[in-house]
Amino acid sequence: MDVLDKAVEHFETFGVRQIAVEEWDTTIYCTPFTLAEKKKLLKFAREDDIEFLARTLMLKALDKNGEALFDLSDKPKLMHKVDPTVITRIVNEISNAPSVEEQLGN
Repeated sequence: MDVLDKAVEHFETFGVRQIAVEEWDTTIYCTPFTLAEKKKLLKFAREDDIEFLARTLMLKALDKNGEALFDLSDKPKLMHKVDPTVITRIVNEISNAPSVEEQLGN
C-alpha cells in the first residue's frame, strides 16, 4: 500500500458526524471537508463571511440518509429568516475537525 492509499484510508475513517440542533428539534449529519469542498467555499470566505456560513450549511448539512438538507433555493430564507447564532454554531461544529485522539478512537 502506497502513501496515497494510506491517506485515503485514513480519511475514510472519519465517517459521518452528528450535530444536535435543539433549537430546531433535529439532528444534522455531516462528513469531513474534502479539499474540493474547501476550494468551493474559500471564495465566499474571502468575499463575505455571512455568505460563507450559508454556503457551508447548504453544502455540508445532511439528513440521516445522507441527503442534503438545504440547497441554493433555501439561501434567501437562511439569510433572512433563520437565527444567525444557530447557523454560526452549526457551521462551527461542522468545521471542527476531529482531534487526533478522536481519530484514534480514544
